[in-house]
Amino acid sequence: MLELALERLVANTTHPDWELIVVDDGSTDASLSILRRWRDSGRVPAMTLVEQPAAGAVAALNTALGRARGELVVQLDGDATVETPGWLEQMVAVLEGDPRVGVVGAGVVFDNGRVHAFGVDLITPDGMHDRGTRIAEPRGRRTLHTRVHRPRAERCPEAQGIAEVDATVGCCMLYPRALAEEIGGYDLGFSPVWFDDLDLSLSARRLGRKVLVTPGVRVLHRASLRNPREGGRGLGALRRAAGRMTPQAVKDGVIAAARLDRPSPAQLERLHHHYAYWQSKWGWDPLNPDMDAISRRWGATEVCWRWR
Repeated sequence: MLELALERLVANTTHPDWELIVVDDGSTDASLSILRRWRDSGRVPAMTLVEQPAAGAVAALNTALGRARGELVVQLDGDATVETPGWLEQMVAVLEGDPRVGVVGAGVVFDNGRVHAFGVDLITPDGMHDRGTRIAEPRGRRTLHTRVHRPRAERCPEAQGIAEVDATVGCCMLYPRALAEEIGGYDLGFSPVWFDDLDLSLSARRLGRKVLVTPGVRVLHRASLRNPREGGRGLGALRRAAGRMTPQAVKDGVIAAARLDRPSPAQLERLHHHYAYWQSKWGWDPLNPDMDAISRRWGATEVCWRWR
């Protein structure tokens, strides 16, 4: 996955002045050897590799932010590939087209063709969910922000044009370095990972800036490549072969019936912590928000841009 992410980044980045900062957060696989080879190859004009003990994605992002020298920063995830040639110029143009804009996100699609996010809805009676998806639990009784229906990207109206959004995901997210420094960087309260991107986006809104998403820049979130593919024989190989031949709708039904789409106990514990921390910081339950309470606290700010 890492090799593919770097290959696609180099192939599609045409901006004349950019640097790449990669933080290895205590990986125990072949990542370091791959990254060192790329750093020494000269294929990236300016590449900095930081090796640090495992501390989580949020800490790694703050490390990278501290090393950045440019005026603008793009957060990129290691399991996503940028698929649009000239993507950086497009995102910079959106940011610089309006001085009120502070954050610009890309359109992110899973590698099965389903919508990941065209921005994220936070300030809505439906509660937190990826923009372009539809909640799968009753409004006001939601238990997980991931329980949503994800359409195919080509059937998603939100994929059609640049739009203002509450927040955006960090698979590919552009912002001025000075703005991130004014915010104080990524909030370690969301360690080790998740919600850091949404919190940074909303923090930009708290400071009076706007957040846009540009679906013309397409990023593939390659969730199917997260798991190792070694061991090409036996039951694992048969399962992968069956997966390739099975229609996605059938696979979705099997996954739901077998409850394979449920977070692990450790993931659930982390999510419950993050939901509670969000409520303590921002003042509302992210899944089942009290819209009146949000309006009373944030109604005079860009946080409530849609409801003023």
